[in-house]
Amino acid sequence: MFAQDLMNTNLTTISSDSSVHQAIDLMVAKDISGLPVVDNDGNLCGMLTEGDLMRRIEFGSGRHSGTEGQAASLVDYDTYIRSHSWRVSDLMTSSLVSVAPNAPAAAVAEAMFAHKVKRVPVVEGTRLLGIISRVDLLRGIAGVPANSVASGDDALGRAIRARLQADLGLDGDRIKVSVEDSRAVLEGTVSSELERRAIRVLVENVRGVAGFIDRLSVAA
Repeated sequence: MFAQDLMNTNLTTISSDSSVHQAIDLMVAKDISGLPVVDNDGNLCGMLTEGDLMRRIEFGSGRHSGTEGQAASLVDYDTYIRSHSWRVSDLMTSSLVSVAPNAPAAAVAEAMFAHKVKRVPVVEGTRLLGIISRVDLLRGIAGVPANSVASGDDALGRAIRARLQADLGLDGDRIKVSVEDSRAVLEGTVSSELERRAIRVLVENVRGVAGFIDRLSVAA
């Protein structure tokens, strides 16, 4: 399963030159917590989240701006802009974690976990194609049958290779798969014991596999 299979393409977006008031109205009306910010050509510029807006309200109260009576050299200009501007372009997060449409589901989950984000844009170049939220990812996992159906040694081998690529991002150059009498033999080098365990779990979930012979080695 890939990002293009998981992403939500029914998007509500906002332009970078819109006002914060417009963004708030849109979020409330659509009951959403984040808005992709795009230009006139549909290119992704950033993301505006409820967290960005809450910080605007907090800093804008004057209690946390930290600029009163300070010399110019001590002013935190970024905080000042975020606490006083009403432009979406000034409040949005522009340094985004994104994935390509052909990114495996495992890579999407890893990006969310590593960067502690709730949603990941799917882009082709800079053009926004869709958004994957944590809920979208869980729905995708829940919608996949627990077992892949295959019969015959050749079919089992193809099923295992396809799942290794789609679920774990592992290709045939790293992991060699052979099947004999419905027993899967995997050879190659993995990066960790955790990766080795993930491969075992994957193989055990392919219906028709009667056994798993582990000839994998962990890189030193």
